[in-house]
Amino acid sequence: MTATVEQTQSDLLRLVNLVQQGEKVVITSQGRAVAKLSALPESAPSPNRQAWLARLSAANDCSATN
Repeated sequence: MTATVEQTQSDLLRLVNLVQQGEKVVITSQGRAVAKLSALPESAPSPNRQAWLARLSAANDCSATN
């Protein structure tokens, strides 16, 4: 899909909703493509975060049994 800068300014929420559904939006200014809206890839939790969550869960388990 293509949208002008003016259309993007007035209808950003609708364009973001389209992007969330997998659509890519090319933004044009004076007939030239200047930007693209696209979804970010889903990222997996970092290993450090997963380790931290595991330690937190273990600490909570120990607290509950004491």
